[in-house]
Amino acid sequence: MDPRTNVPNNKTSGPRTNARQRCGLIIGSAFTLGGIIHAEVESELDALIVSAMRMPGQASEATSAVTVLDPQDLENRGILDLRQALNEVPGVISTSTAGQTGAVGSVFIRGTTTSYSQLAVDGIRLSDSTAPLGNFFASARIEDIGRIEVLRGPQAAIHGGEAVGGVIWLETARYQDAPGTRLRIEGGSFDSINGFLSNSGQKGKLSWFAGLGYDGTHNDDIRQDFDQSRGALRFEWAQNENLTFGMTFRASDSRFEYQNFGTNIDHLDAALATIYADARIREGWDARFTLGHYRENYDNDSSFGNFGTDLDRTVLSTDHTIELNPCHSILAGAFFERSDFSNTIGSNVDQDRYGIHLGWQWTPIESVVTDAVVRWEDYADFDDQVTWRIGASWQAFESTRFRSGIGKAFRTPTFLDLFGTAFGAGNPNLVAETSIGWDFGVEQVVAENHMVSVTWFANSIEDRVQSFPTPPVNLPGDTPTRGLETAVNGSWCDNRWNYRLAWTWLGESLQDQPENAATASLDWSPTEKLLIGVGATYLDERSYGGAPLDDFLLLRIYGSYQVNEHLKLHARVENLANTDYELSRFGSPIPGAGFGIFTGVTAVF
Repeated sequence: MDPRTNVPNNKTSGPRTNARQRCGLIIGSAFTLGGIIHAEVESELDALIVSAMRMPGQASEATSAVTVLDPQDLENRGILDLRQALNEVPGVISTSTAGQTGAVGSVFIRGTTTSYSQLAVDGIRLSDSTAPLGNFFASARIEDIGRIEVLRGPQAAIHGGEAVGGVIWLETARYQDAPGTRLRIEGGSFDSINGFLSNSGQKGKLSWFAGLGYDGTHNDDIRQDFDQSRGALRFEWAQNENLTFGMTFRASDSRFEYQNFGTNIDHLDAALATIYADARIREGWDARFTLGHYRENYDNDSSFGNFGTDLDRTVLSTDHTIELNPCHSILAGAFFERSDFSNTIGSNVDQDRYGIHLGWQWTPIESVVTDAVVRWEDYADFDDQVTWRIGASWQAFESTRFRSGIGKAFRTPTFLDLFGTAFGAGNPNLVAETSIGWDFGVEQVVAENHMVSVTWFANSIEDRVQSFPTPPVNLPGDTPTRGLETAVNGSWCDNRWNYRLAWTWLGESLQDQPENAATASLDWSPTEKLLIGVGATYLDERSYGGAPLDDFLLLRIYGSYQVNEHLKLHARVENLANTDYELSRFGSPIPGAGFGIFTGVTAVF
């Protein structure tokens, strides 16, 4: 485990990494900042990340704050829900203000709200201001996800609109270790049952992953019933070491029934398909080409009637990294996107987006990485949008790294803000919101196996859209967010003890978010077969724009026992103290889940 990124050491190699080392030897021999970097520390920095530049790169080269979560580690600790997993990232509050499992999710990154962050799955942007990522997080699970990255701060220069708070980057699982079939089943309180069956393997140049799952629960509330079916698929063909073709497919069909001024039934049917090619065009020039289509159909049936939305989005994109010489690289990309949106109250809108980004990465010495990226895109009815980001990373001492960045991002009004809903009129004269955000952070490795990371951030949003009361308006002046995010993690006794802490302090936020939010866990492996752990989640007082809510502390315990190479038993207890708390209060209170016990088995064939 790499304490700097809290991820496994997935090493990559190639001419680009070697060139960085050559550049450091050439220039660093004449001038150094903070001393020599030992090979052992350099190796720890070699964790792979993708989201920072939409292309694979080393963590040591990232100038943005990024956290990578290991799905296998999460599963070992009984964290199967993606919404719950994201709370392990500093600067992130992941919850739902609409209900328990199955209700629309909310992800608040660095004091912004859900619609200010972007969700990208298999390289395709799924969310925007009109199709927020909340629908996806209502029911997303981690068993079919192979990579989870959370990139924080303004990222529009690389990822485009709505990347004000940050970007959540997910990839469908790949074939990894030994081939085989795996079945995980869990059941427990609230009539909950979850199951996932997967098969992965490799034959010659072909590798694959395929999985099917079902989740169902009545939740800890007679008013909230949820069930879903889901599936994920990936095929990859490695033509040679310089060319790989692949495809992914993901689909889910979910139903959530709840009481809110009568019976409501939310039905979400979503599917994403991609084809892609990863190529090394020549030595030092790596490229990715992606074509994807996303479809999301949402329906709400209630005592007021039916309301539904349909979204179809097709995306074609390409991303490149070109090494000019050992110290300089070019980052480049282009995309075209068409979105067709309609709803049951008569809105029917087609939008085309297209644009390019161009960046430069400069490594003057081995301990310093700088980059600058500018992006132009034509954003349908909102004319041209130009965004940018400048960042730097400095390995000041053997165990100390500083990171800093500043950038511009934007967010467009939703179709509902522009054209109205059944509950009020729209405003077609709204303009896009823009923001300037910056951060400064330090990472300190302590005694080799422990890492402390602290980052100060601030953001200023201009022309923020106020959706209610209708019609929506652009607010005058700037709306600020600011805070401090802290992460501490590490291990001792040959990794038999492991701990994690993520804490977020918000000085200013949108919609009255909690001033303090924290998660922590500690686990112990007394033997190779046994794991025992305890976890905690704390949220300060908040309202999310509704009535004030009290703070709360939730405790959980978890454990597993590996019976043999084919069979593992696992159990977890959620809300151990049966704490009463509320998720939101917009009228009637929405209670959180109480004490729950869940047990299961994982079999490998």
